[in-house]
Amino acid sequence: MIWGIPKGGRAMLRLLALARGKRMYRIWYWATVDRESDGRFIASIPDLGDLAAYGDTDKDAVAHVADLATERVRAAVDDGQPVPRRRQFSEMPHHIRSKEVGRAIIPVEVGRREAWPTPPYHMSA
Repeated sequence: MIWGIPKGGRAMLRLLALARGKRMYRIWYWATVDRESDGRFIASIPDLGDLAAYGDTDKDAVAHVADLATERVRAAVDDGQPVPRRRQFSEMPHHIRSKEVGRAIIPVEVGRREAWPTPPYHMSA
């Protein structure tokens, strides 16, 4: 099962960016959702250093990990690092682990320049 986009403060950030004339671009990360033996859910994003968050429901866990993903990517961009690489769906494991109950797609908005870093070469004018 793939859940929809979690709610959060992203709409406000998008409005602020648009007000400044900055175009935003969405980077989509895959998250896996597992159910622990105690009944809690944990959503994790392997592409962001195994970033994970717990929740009482699967949707809570996805919402928490989405907020953490936004913070992690923005911190990397603010430090001058490139946006962390994301896997394509075809690169995700095809087998379902025993505790896995689903997967979610997590959007993180960044500026267009940060989403597409300049090539490593310089073109002469």
